Amino acid sequence: MAIIYSYPTTPPLGTDLLIGTRTSSAKNPTRNFSVNQLANYIIDNIGGTTLTVPIFFDVTDPLTGLTQTTLVDSILTQDANPAGTTITVAGRMNVTGELDVDAGLRDSAGSTGTQGQVLSSTGAATTLWIPAVGGTTGIYPFTTRTTLTITHAGQWGPYPSVTVVTTPQQVVVIGDVTYNSTTQLTLDFSAGFAGIAYLN
Repeated sequence: MAIIYSYPTTPPLGTDLLIGTRTSSAKNPTRNFSVNQLANYIIDNIGGTTLTVPIFFDVTDPLTGLTQTTLVDSILTQDANPAGTTITVAGRMNVTGELDVDAGLRDSAGSTGTQGQVLSSTGAATTLWIPAVGGTTGIYPFTTRTTLTITHAGQWGPYPSVTVVTTPQQVVVIGDVTYNSTTQLTLDFSAGFAGIAYLN
């Protein structure tokens, strides 16, 4: 038999055999194990959670100081396997590059919005699709407050009427309107809330 290191090195095949010792038997017999069997054993005994995407994680032994890489659960889960359609992120997702969305982008209510709308924060840790802001639209979303001052271009006349609704509930709210000039008005409310002001 030649010296082991003198044999050629080649990529392993799943059917290749490894030699080992069966320690579960009293006599510790020698056994052959295929690469496929070893891979399946590692996967079956890694201890992951079903439908959870694993990540590589470095673990340092406090006694030896040696660091080993293992697989642990990530914050990504899939709704089903096979034929899964949804990935859930149980935390914050930080995108450092470009984000391409080929299908609908949903708000907190599950809506994909309509053409011309923008995705806006409601100020209550949720999002909502709303019409484009200000300019020629006359639509002014705002975060939680009791006073709102709006400057406009006057295209709705010097003293436009104002409709205010809460977000995301879409409840109409009545407030006091003060016309500071023909292009500016101030809304005062008895309590703070987030909403959208529509100039007509």
